Amino acid sequence: MIEIKFEGLDFFGRPIFKSLKTESRYGSTDILFNDYVTEQEVLKKITEKDLCYFGNSFGCEPMGDFVTNIKIKRIQ
Repeated sequence: MIEIKFEGLDFFGRPIFKSLKTESRYGSTDILFNDYVTEQEVLKKITEKDLCYFGNSFGCEPMGDFVTNIKIKRIQ
């Protein structure tokens, strides 16, 4: 299972999540947010089904490959 945590929003307002074990990033190209959104608001709206593979660095272009076996973890 791929465990990820919310990392932030990119320039386009796409939510970005980072793997806890690798440099892989995941995000949504369909659900966008404004600059003032909180992490809690993102996590209420985004589910694992909304995410696709984005690449290995923040701000990279999405590859568009949807992933399975992924779990969002809340990190305190």
